[in-house]
Amino acid sequence: MQALFLTLYPESAASSRYRVGQFVPFLSQFGIECSVAAALSEVQYARYKRQGAWFGALRYHVTELSRRVGQLVRARQYDVVVVQKALLSVYLKGMPALLRRYARRIVYDIDDAVHLVSPNPVPLYWRWWEDKEQILKIFGMSDLVLAGNHWLKTEAERCGARAVLFPTVVDAERFVPAAYGSAEPYTVGWLGSPSTTPSLSVIGADLSLLENVRLVLMGADPSKVSWEKAEIVPWSLESEVPFVQRLSVGLMPLERSDWSRGKCGLKAIQYMACGVPCVATPFGAALDIIRHGETGFFADSAHEWIHAVERLRDPVLRRQMGEAARADVEKRFSLKKAIPEMATWLNAVA
Repeated sequence: MQALFLTLYPESAASSRYRVGQFVPFLSQFGIECSVAAALSEVQYARYKRQGAWFGALRYHVTELSRRVGQLVRARQYDVVVVQKALLSVYLKGMPALLRRYARRIVYDIDDAVHLVSPNPVPLYWRWWEDKEQILKIFGMSDLVLAGNHWLKTEAERCGARAVLFPTVVDAERFVPAAYGSAEPYTVGWLGSPSTTPSLSVIGADLSLLENVRLVLMGADPSKVSWEKAEIVPWSLESEVPFVQRLSVGLMPLERSDWSRGKCGLKAIQYMACGVPCVATPFGAALDIIRHGETGFFADSAHEWIHAVERLRDPVLRRQMGEAARADVEKRFSLKKAIPEMATWLNAVA
């Protein structure tokens, strides 16, 4: 079987890397030959994001549109087309019709609440071309929807789609625990991106002011961090795993919104795979991933966040919870488990 994966972003973006990229090398074992086509190349993605303002946005959207139309025309050569997240970062009229015309079978993969709003705001000069219901149309025409969490599955089914739960997973042979005791001094950390930095305000307390705590944030936007002593380090693929392995505790605060409800808890899964207990907002996918008091803690106020971080100073408790967290990832959120599941779903619709 020939499968074409249409990713919204190149593999440097987490959603493309975790929902598609890490699966591709292994699917040939199940008779599935894969091609991956991103709406922008790595070079274009990095260049246009840096340019900003209206000119950069215009070049970004024109380029992704021209590339995507060509990719859709070539989709007729494949048995199955997998659309990851969205066709374009802006929802233009006519794109679902092109997909339906050229794709024999369609699988739609969703790991964000992109059915509520497009990943990028539509520029004013394209507003009349906007199709706000584009994802709902893709739900309806898809042979199968792979939903990253229970809420997204329910949303797809509400639109008449055949949907299955397909959580985001990590390579548990890459995300592995460090030698016990290596996370010294007591280190509390957050792994994210500039766009998700505002979620840190949910904690409601400056954890960097706690006594004998090192607070490190990877990938955060420095202009949006108000914590006095927090260390901010840039994200890179090479440093991602070593960063998590050095943590004593991982943080996953979430704003209570429908957009956050669509998140699939990747941070928690990355921490847990490395044997690091997670403290999270009790909301959305976190409720399905973390077992309170066993693999991590839930916190819903500044007092609860501080209390959870203080409780996890206990190295015995931290080790017990970390081992339980790692076991949960191996059982429920590992790439090894998910590969044959994806192969089964793709072969079922071909």
